[in-house]
Amino acid sequence: LTSRLPRPPPLWPPSGDDKDDRSKMAAAAAAGAGGAEEVKLPTTMMAIVYGEYGDASVMKMDTALEVPPMGADDVLIETHAASVNPVDWKIASGAIKAWPQALPIVPGWDVAGVVKAVGASVESLKVGDEVYSYTRPAFDMAEEHPESKEEKIDATTGAYAEYAVVKAWKVAKKPTSLGFVEAAGVPLCGLTAWQGLTKHLKVVKGETVLVLGGSGGVGGFGVQWAKHLGATVIATCSAANVKYVTDLGADTVVDYRDADAVAALAGTVDKVLDCVGGDSTLTGLKALKDGGAICSTANYGLGDLVAAEGRGITGTGFLVQPSAEQLTELAAIFDSGAAKSLNVRKFPLGDAGAALMASKLGRTKGKIVLTTKHLVEEKKNVWAAGATEIEGVDDDDSFMDFM
Repeated sequence: LTSRLPRPPPLWPPSGDDKDDRSKMAAAAAAGAGGAEEVKLPTTMMAIVYGEYGDASVMKMDTALEVPPMGADDVLIETHAASVNPVDWKIASGAIKAWPQALPIVPGWDVAGVVKAVGASVESLKVGDEVYSYTRPAFDMAEEHPESKEEKIDATTGAYAEYAVVKAWKVAKKPTSLGFVEAAGVPLCGLTAWQGLTKHLKVVKGETVLVLGGSGGVGGFGVQWAKHLGATVIATCSAANVKYVTDLGADTVVDYRDADAVAALAGTVDKVLDCVGGDSTLTGLKALKDGGAICSTANYGLGDLVAAEGRGITGTGFLVQPSAEQLTELAAIFDSGAAKSLNVRKFPLGDAGAALMASKLGRTKGKIVLTTKHLVEEKKNVWAAGATEIEGVDDDDSFMDFM
């Protein structure tokens, strides 16, 4: 298996041929710019695409993929960064075929970038806005958004690309305190933790919340959102990540391999956010007080486990939903100083295969992010020197280094 994809030529500035290929989507662009001068927009883009299910080797760089068409409610985003999530390689492997999808597929649902055009009906955003979005096809949200009923996972809905066309109700202005790289790591994981804690667990001030997997993407935000909600936070992680999770705001951090420390959690917490699944879910159930509640993003057998535990415990699993409104709430939390960027490792778009394999290993501290614009950005909102790892894949940094 080769993890490295051929490096694409620089995406910016565009070549002369690329400039010639750009057409005028005047109506959408002028509407977004308040009727300003016509703006030239692209017809093709570079993107990672796969036309068959499999491992990282099925990922290919397409240098002339058609930019998805825009509708009246859409926003065209020039992608600066897109984050990698486990669902990306799970879909690519063919493990989640129950969701509506059609090959070829551009993977990725997290994007941060700049608005290049807006549809005629879009009022919430304008050309030039710096935004972020969880772009997932909302096939499960037809009641709230009837037009989303036919959305599916395909080559028009992914974020591993130069451009993304997204419904405006999924797009929000990014936190001003975060750069594009850090912001790209927020949407899926940040929304998952937020919806888990507020909608499903209904965490209130004064409760004790256990976050299983506090060093990961969902867990890292879970620690911070729970603290923001006024909870006392206990988190589990490996011994190597105890300081990192403590710096995120956890009141107590437990090494999940320390059997005595884990056993001591029994019956001490009100709510559990399970970001790990497997045996960790059982740890969470035992940690709950009678009548407590657990929410899992990683254990599809939660119902049976909750029933077996008894003690009046309730549990739920869920699929995180896109929401510009909630992303705006999260941006405000970041910009107030109440939350910090997670640790980030950056890969260029052409190394998407290696990035996916690094994610699949399951040892990621924080987030993995792909960049399409090779920008030197200010590292904002970093709480300790070296806390954010921003580096690409060097010539000697190959798939084997992740094993």
